[in-house]
Amino acid sequence: MNTAGNNRSRAIVFSILGVICGFLSNAYAGEYVRVSTDLEIYYEEAGSGAPIVFIPGWTATTEYMRQQIDHFSDRYRAIVYDPRSQGRSSKTLENNNYTQHGADLRALMEALGLEDVVLVGHSTGCADAYAYFRAYGTDNVKAFVCIDQPPKRIIEHEGDWGAVRTASDLKAFHDSVIYDRLTWAHNFQQSMVTRPLTDEENNWLVDVSMKTPTYAAISLFFDSQMADYTAEAKMIDGTIPVLNVLADQAGWSEQGKAWLSENAPNSEVEVFGLHLMFWEFPDRFNAAVDAFLETAEGTLE
Repeated sequence: MNTAGNNRSRAIVFSILGVICGFLSNAYAGEYVRVSTDLEIYYEEAGSGAPIVFIPGWTATTEYMRQQIDHFSDRYRAIVYDPRSQGRSSKTLENNNYTQHGADLRALMEALGLEDVVLVGHSTGCADAYAYFRAYGTDNVKAFVCIDQPPKRIIEHEGDWGAVRTASDLKAFHDSVIYDRLTWAHNFQQSMVTRPLTDEENNWLVDVSMKTPTYAAISLFFDSQMADYTAEAKMIDGTIPVLNVLADQAGWSEQGKAWLSENAPNSEVEVFGLHLMFWEFPDRFNAAVDAFLETAEGTLE
């Protein structure tokens, strides 16, 4: 029995199914906007009113957050985009880092004429927002929702909120992605939800993620692990309304809540699901963001 051949055939079939699922879920006609000489950003939008911008995380794309566009377009001008080197946006050899992603976010906001924006970042999408805050402050941002991402990943001191303790943690990721990215990606997607994914779901999520070239994925990952946005998390606390949505994992959510209580005490906190809770439990996530924005309504007007 040709096991290797069968595995390759199955991978091809699953990839095709992923493409089909992604195609069928594309309810919005996307557009492109050139924001610099090296970058054309792909984005989708629906609705009208105050702008709310969704920022996908590491290697993710607009597809991950279409359930949020469906919901929030009833009240807002809801926008989601593919960051640099992800999805349908330009793939660049240089500048695959979050300082640049923050500048790209600013350029997108200017190109689309967005004012008084609500930013919603997932995972490292929060780093795009933090980098924006570092460079440009909060003058054009009215509220911020950060989904399951600490401002610093490396744990250096007792009480730090993070996930990286040793160089071995980083090496394990590097080796998995460099030598067998497809297998790793399937396991990674499953780890982010509470229930078993169907083959169609897992392959669709993997297909979306694999649109980011490996060189860019590695560069972005290591930049996100080395970055420290603690100062920015403290700076925006009390300046604009902030909601942190944390995965309900033993130790992780407690660590996050304790850190936020000490360093960003004005932040609202929600805990449920795992890392893709906004995708797996969209109704609960959207309701939590709705409630948060209602309490911030005076600021948003």
